[in-house]
Amino acid sequence: MSYSLDLRQLVVTAIKEDKLKQVEAAKRFKVSASSIKRWLKRECLEADKPGPQGPRLDIEALKKVVKDKPDAYLDEYAQLLNTSSSTVSYNLLKQGISRKKKHVVQRTKRR
Repeated sequence: MSYSLDLRQLVVTAIKEDKLKQVEAAKRFKVSASSIKRWLKRECLEADKPGPQGPRLDIEALKKVVKDKPDAYLDEYAQLLNTSSSTVSYNLLKQGISRKKKHVVQRTKRR
């Protein structure tokens, strides 16, 4: 998780205008010295990586689809929910829903 824009601006302002040393600013604002060095090199303090871009997956819809079609593949779930298979896989793991299937026919033991 990145630091808030307000904190970044506060730290950079304290260093540039108040002539605070980077190490002192790191201790005062409880951020790493390497983060401060990166912030000072940049022109814009906005975050580099945007957050999630698409709509969130409806967990209740996922549970209903899994209950209705327990033997479907991840790709089929993704198509039904209009999302990617990696999103479905991530949310299944997050919800503790196992995708392992038990075999109905047991193997015969060798004699």
